[in-house]
Amino acid sequence: MKSIILTTREELEEILVEVLRHSKDESAPTPTPSDKPHEDPILSMAEAVAYLKLSKNTLYGYTSQGIVPHFKQGKRLLFRKSQLDLWLSGKQRGPQGGTHDKGEAV
Repeated sequence: MKSIILTTREELEEILVEVLRHSKDESAPTPTPSDKPHEDPILSMAEAVAYLKLSKNTLYGYTSQGIVPHFKQGKRLLFRKSQLDLWLSGKQRGPQGGTHDKGEAV
């Protein structure tokens, strides 16, 4: 005869989390530093200002107008370096790149 086990929802969730954690640990090899992909740095406002060589007011203006790629974490404006690089490459002028009709050339 089969037993019936009574448990709370919270206990069941803990059990499931533990089972999933153990199955994940056993099936996936432990990553080494060389196995990790290169992470895309996230820049703060101050770091982005220095990287782009813009004033803080100009960068704030660009973010409020949706010109420069960014995201918010709470009230903080953050920038992915790879997205800033793509944005900069789109602003290149001359025979090798296009032009960007908004904002000033960087």
